[in-house]
Amino acid sequence: MRQADRNVVTALTHRPWHLSHFGDGTPRFNSSWKHYLYMMMDVILDWSLHSFLWRLCGVSAFLIQKNFVSQEYVRQWSSKGIQVVAWTVNTFAEKSYYESVLVSSYITDSLVEDCDPHY
Repeated sequence: MRQADRNVVTALTHRPWHLSHFGDGTPRFNSSWKHYLYMMMDVILDWSLHSFLWRLCGVSAFLIQKNFVSQEYVRQWSSKGIQVVAWTVNTFAEKSYYESVLVSSYITDSLVEDCDPHY
């Protein structure tokens, strides 16, 4: 897509441990073998996204769940020319942190008020 038009914005979206855990952190599977199999698949997916899929897909942004973003993470992607966008940043304190400390974009459910987290 971006080969045809460099002005098109494309992104990958990722939440670490998505395959093996629900958004609130509880395991997705009761079976131990299935849980650990999916945890291994999570590790492979995470490695793939961070090492070659971003380049293969030609992305210009990487959307990631807010709890996994740090200054170093933003720096690593910036060095590759990729913008980090966190989701879902809903409280005033989080928004301030992303704007002033991380200097990173974010996706929110509310522009004017704090709201409850959604997984």
